[in-house]
Amino acid sequence: MTQGNRSGRATRLTLLLAAERLFAERGIEAVSSSEILDLAGQRNKNAIHYHFGGKDGLITAIAEFRSTALNDRRAELLAGVRAKGAERDLTELAATLVLPLAELLDVADCSFLGFLARYHLDRSRRQLVDSVDPSVTATYRDAYALLRGATTLPARSFEIRFGIAMDTIFMALASRQTVERATDVAPRTARQTFVSHLIACVAGCFATPITD
Repeated sequence: MTQGNRSGRATRLTLLLAAERLFAERGIEAVSSSEILDLAGQRNKNAIHYHFGGKDGLITAIAEFRSTALNDRRAELLAGVRAKGAERDLTELAATLVLPLAELLDVADCSFLGFLARYHLDRSRRQLVDSVDPSVTATYRDAYALLRGATTLPARSFEIRFGIAMDTIFMALASRQTVERATDVAPRTARQTFVSHLIACVAGCFATPITD
């Protein structure tokens, strides 16, 4: 790899991490390209356009950058579910949605949880999923299909519950990350306990039908 390529990759990553942090802190629509450039220490005012094609391209790049590793981790968890013959176990399946994201709490300089929560508030989860390369969300769809097969919910009810479950995961983990990173507030619940309860809540989304 040439020096120019290394420099370009470094600049791209710096911009990506700066944008992820600002989006997580303030929301997607409230952050301007110039603010991202300033935080990244980038003097070239065309850098975002050059590397990403614009702000929306940068947003997609953030999602794909993080989703690749999340996809790989979820694939491991889904393989474990199948190895145990637990394809109809709602708790096991819920864990495949929660754990890859919960493990980001240990990743330094990662603001993806806050980014997801803010993106959902400013735009929509579906819009983000549709913007990325389908290969980096393949296991997300796999988990969806397994959950669908493990429930007796009508199709429309399942769609509603799945949306609620993902909203819950994003918001709960983003909130948890904020508390863990705060210097003046200690978490009231141990992380392992918190994540276990989150998995139980997500599993519960698919367990109980609405009765008249």
